[in-house]
Amino acid sequence: MDPINSNASTDNSLSPKPEQPQLEEAASGFSAGKEVAVYEKSQSSFLNLPELTQRIIIRYLGFREITRLKKVCKYLRDLVENDKAQERAWYRQIPSPYQFQLKAILRAKDEQQLRNWLEPFADRGTVESLIKQQKSIYFPAQLLFINSKLMSQCKKFKLVDKAEIPHRDRVKTATFSPDDRHLITASFDKTVKIYVQEDDGSWQPKVAISHDHSVLFANVSRDGRHLVTVSMDHKAKILSQGEDGSWEVEDTIRESSIILAKLSPDGLHLVIFVKHFVLKIYGQGANGSWVEKNTLQYEGFASVKFSADSRHLATAGRDGKVKICNLQDDGSWQEIATMVHDDLVCLATFSADGRHLVTASDDNTAKICNLQADGSWKEMTTIVHDDSVHSANFSPDSLHVVTASADNTAKISGLQAGGSWRVKAIIQHDNPVTSAIFSADSRHVVTVSGDYKVRITELWKND
Repeated sequence: MDPINSNASTDNSLSPKPEQPQLEEAASGFSAGKEVAVYEKSQSSFLNLPELTQRIIIRYLGFREITRLKKVCKYLRDLVENDKAQERAWYRQIPSPYQFQLKAILRAKDEQQLRNWLEPFADRGTVESLIKQQKSIYFPAQLLFINSKLMSQCKKFKLVDKAEIPHRDRVKTATFSPDDRHLITASFDKTVKIYVQEDDGSWQPKVAISHDHSVLFANVSRDGRHLVTVSMDHKAKILSQGEDGSWEVEDTIRESSIILAKLSPDGLHLVIFVKHFVLKIYGQGANGSWVEKNTLQYEGFASVKFSADSRHLATAGRDGKVKICNLQDDGSWQEIATMVHDDLVCLATFSADGRHLVTASDDNTAKICNLQADGSWKEMTTIVHDDSVHSANFSPDSLHVVTASADNTAKISGLQAGGSWRVKAIIQHDNPVTSAIFSADSRHVVTVSGDYKVRITELWKND
């Protein structure tokens, strides 16, 4: 991303550059046998530059560098704050698909909806101050940065139940749409249900899509207009949404045995797992149909996840191994790292910023690994449950992770300053929790339990 082109405009005209303070003269003395002194007229060359130039230079810095720059002196602190440089540097860390997604969520909210969205973590003064800046070009970055900061500073979460979605048989998966306004569930009762969040925050049923057999999986595209489902008759259906909100089958892929199908974030790839541990990667053809592009062979395969940029795959194995593969320039996929558990690994998934990977295993643990500067992956934290961990997923801001376990709980853990992760809240069910994910704004968690219930939980600051 070009820091000048993407952020060069400002809210206000640039004020004249203030006079730069002189550095105080220091007394001369001796160090290591040599005389040392601070000269009275020493000045910072950066502070002598025009303010517009200073702002442009700052926009090339990363989030950590800008955070440290604020601590140098009052002038630089004010420069960073007035330019919203820290907020925008943090926002640039979020992959472009999620930036677009989060902007769309915020722009779709009116003032009262924004107040309701901010209420769980921000006091009234902060809320009203932010609302007044809604027309600023920096508003999405500023709002999301402050919200993420407040959530990160919160030591514990208070949980508020928002809805339960019933099915007549076991629920296999539940996922939010990219706009956060829809929830899609897939069940063994042969239905896919879509619920919509109303302006008052309630969740209401919108449509139920019937299948001929039990539905194993449902996955929605980034634009929210395409849906892929997998049923027990070994078919993957790709559905598209019409202008009236109805869903129609666009294409059907038939294989001898399909267990899983997943759309990549960019919508250009569809990965299908078939029998004999084969992964088939499909791409959309010129006429809209999906054609096979590549085949990968794995032993003990359990799940596959794309990274946000659609160039990385993480596969989890029944042999306790997690493999990370990269998409090469020639279109092939190459294995670059392997992580090991003591038992079956049912899932491995990347954080939105691509810097973390979390795994879920039958050895009662979820492991979080970090990407190192040399491209390797290092295990950093282990989250322990009392029974098998069925799923683990990061929040879109990459600051929290939720793990679902057969011990009837889902644990929400937050990233700490030193790189460790600490449990902030526990969602309790009466039966094993099979799935848990965050909404796109990180403010809701949806959990699926063996009691045939789907629970939507809103996160609030716990004073």
